Amino acid sequence: MSQADAGSAGPATGALGKRNLTTIHAVAQALAIGPMFSVALVLGGVSRPDIGAGWNAALAVLLAGLGVLAIAYTISLYARRYSGAGAVYEYLTHGAHPWVGVFTAGFFFAGALFLGGGGIYLGLGILSDGFWKSHISDGGPSWWVWGMIALGIVLVLNYIGVRIAIRAMLTFAAISFLPMLVLALVIIVKGGESGNTLSMFNPGETSLFGITGGGVLGGILLGILLFVGFEAAASIGEESENPHRSIPRALIWTVAVAAAFYVVMAYAISVGYGKEAVSKGAWAGSPGPVSELATKYIGSWYSTILELVIILDAMALALAICVMIGRGFFALGRDGLLPKVFAKTSRYDTPWVGNLMVAVGGIGLVILASVTSYSTKFGAIGPDGKFIQFFPTDAFATFIMSATVGSYAIELVYLILAVVAVRLVPKAGNHWWQYLIVLVAVATPLLGFYGALHPAPHDRSNVNWEALYWTIGLIVVSLVWFAIVLVSRRSNVDNAAAHAAEHHGVPPLDETLGFEPLPEGKMPL
Repeated sequence: MSQADAGSAGPATGALGKRNLTTIHAVAQALAIGPMFSVALVLGGVSRPDIGAGWNAALAVLLAGLGVLAIAYTISLYARRYSGAGAVYEYLTHGAHPWVGVFTAGFFFAGALFLGGGGIYLGLGILSDGFWKSHISDGGPSWWVWGMIALGIVLVLNYIGVRIAIRAMLTFAAISFLPMLVLALVIIVKGGESGNTLSMFNPGETSLFGITGGGVLGGILLGILLFVGFEAAASIGEESENPHRSIPRALIWTVAVAAAFYVVMAYAISVGYGKEAVSKGAWAGSPGPVSELATKYIGSWYSTILELVIILDAMALALAICVMIGRGFFALGRDGLLPKVFAKTSRYDTPWVGNLMVAVGGIGLVILASVTSYSTKFGAIGPDGKFIQFFPTDAFATFIMSATVGSYAIELVYLILAVVAVRLVPKAGNHWWQYLIVLVAVATPLLGFYGALHPAPHDRSNVNWEALYWTIGLIVVSLVWFAIVLVSRRSNVDNAAAHAAEHHGVPPLDETLGFEPLPEGKMPL
């Protein structure tokens, strides 16, 4: 390619908003984990007796939470040195090598489209349709119409300003948190089905690795999926007052609080159903476990409140992921790795073209749910020789499959980040316990993959294996894209993420998180 061509293919210009976002805005972005939404639609999967943790669901969630906390600490090592709109893309470009950063960005953002950038609109459609039919009318719009309405709201709010979108996230999250926690406390105070017990934290209840099922580790993949999205906090680094302080705080504290919340909810729901019912799949197989328990322990009126709460929290999740995806595609467009149109911003300084990629994900998955028969495909042959269908509708089956694809892709990114982070530890204190945390961060996604793919059957009737094939497809597409930009725009690849150069003079990490610096060799409690 000639020098002239290289110049024409160079990085596009673009500018986001002022650096006026703070730690609370980063926390709102980290709430892309969608805690209430995840409790309603994802947490039950951890208790699946066939490939999950069964009665040990709370233990699996606890282990996943500790592992993701290590991942959050690891990502904070990057966040205190680099900041940019593309987050993971800039982290690996500068922390490892431009080729690693650019290639990883490909399947990270593609995976995000399957998760919160697309799959969430299937979830919102399903939830809104169920609420309408239960409380308003048996008729009304189809489920996918509700999903598209949610998509439109998300795009409008993200178009008119990141601060407005983040305020909406915080409002939705605040409104939805308390009612869910009240349900857990009521169940625990009433003693659940058969009294309070800590036996679900004994791995001997289902075994650690599993024999015919997944065991405790079998629940870790979906346990980790509960937290996927927390890294979205890093996407507003370019618009933050002090990203090297606020982003690390948001990452670690949000994951820690969310982990405690998930463990409490897993415990409460477990005792709410009782050991025998959970072990037989009552929680995993329920289309609405939160509503079911709310009706049983409080009343149907409270179930209605929680259904609205879950929808609000899902909207907060969708808003946060749109912020992350829009800025990711903006960063790649600005650096000349995607067409320059992706670097366009609105008069509100928002990456409106990048934001539109969530429409690609949402509409694409709605079409996939309409043309496939995943509900009749995912299942198993029971003892009586009959096929047991795992999911009630094609839409719900597609939602679970797409969420698993996104989880695989993003957990692979977590693994790469953790491995590369070993190089950053010497710059962040060089303490032995920091290496230990990084090793835990490496082990967590590996255990998640093992737990998800170890159980039989190893074929496409297993949703985890179907998702694996889709994930491999994403990696292949990302490789093709990377090869194209490497050949046609080599200089852009080699100079990727120049705007997110390493920040020098950052405070010690413990000070960044709000602690006093520790004496040499001491490990934080």
